[in-house]
Amino acid sequence: MVVGEPGSELVETAVQLAREGEIDAVPCANVYAAVVAVAQAAGRRVLVVGRIQELAVENGAFFEISAAHAARCCCLLDPGRAAGPPDLRAALRTHAMLIGAVSEVRAVLKDWLANAQPHDTPRRGRGASHARRLVREETYEDLRATEAELSALLG
Repeated sequence: MVVGEPGSELVETAVQLAREGEIDAVPCANVYAAVVAVAQAAGRRVLVVGRIQELAVENGAFFEISAAHAARCCCLLDPGRAAGPPDLRAALRTHAMLIGAVSEVRAVLKDWLANAQPHDTPRRGRGASHARRLVREETYEDLRATEAELSALLG
């Protein structure tokens, strides 16, 4: 799963590399769409790639939600846009991988494929109970939330 502006170097590179590796690539324009996509992929191995500034919105709640679904995150630290300490703490709390250049995505993808457990178990944390509550209340196929509704869920 790739979070970011369609047509950006990060999105195009990650999608291309995933397709070369015969891996499903799911582009998401923003973190709110990624929340839905992570939930829909429940039970599958998921690697989320995006810029840390985009993934860490809403006080880093996406990292907790991803961890609750056993999804791994890879964050690009963009030298042109500094990530604040809260963004970094949110990413590191869930063991997100940090990279400094788009060219590192290939190595991250190879490492993830080689080392990811086929049946990763969800991590426990603040977001785990929230994610379980969402599963009970909604079926993700029917989830058609606006950005404001997803923001409220993340908050």
